[in-house]
Amino acid sequence: MSVVVRPASPADAVVLAELSRAAIGAAEVYTPAQRAAWASRRSVAAHLRFIEVTRVLVASVDGVVAGFALVALAPVDGLAAGEVDQLFVDPVSGGRGVARALLSAVESTARSSGLASLVTHASWRAVPVFERAGFSQVEVESVTLDGEVLTRALMLKSLA
Repeated sequence: MSVVVRPASPADAVVLAELSRAAIGAAEVYTPAQRAAWASRRSVAAHLRFIEVTRVLVASVDGVVAGFALVALAPVDGLAAGEVDQLFVDPVSGGRGVARALLSAVESTARSSGLASLVTHASWRAVPVFERAGFSQVEVESVTLDGEVLTRALMLKSLA
């Protein structure tokens, strides 16, 4: 089994929206209502926009999409340059190195684009993954989605 990472294309938008909703549904550190509010933002149109304006990387295992991540290489749509806005792994592919491969590719992409650091707003489920990749927690944040308050961690990683 090997993880292959490649740039996303517009044809990936449907599977990325589905995969992100499946991953959110498995994030049991949040209540069902919180997960529903979070997942409601994962539309095909939103993923098409991400593919257009950020660097979206897709990981496949044995030819099947197993996860994806995106990084903004310049400020766009409220994202800062170097912001890792999404990292999702299909729940059936967890523990296979998919997130590690994606974050390694994100870091390589950011470095080659001249970025000095990465930032993310990680869900509690993702915090350990980002920590293993060298990110440090800066503070706990809250975000309100459809009346549901979700907490998460602001995390940074220097690339210098």
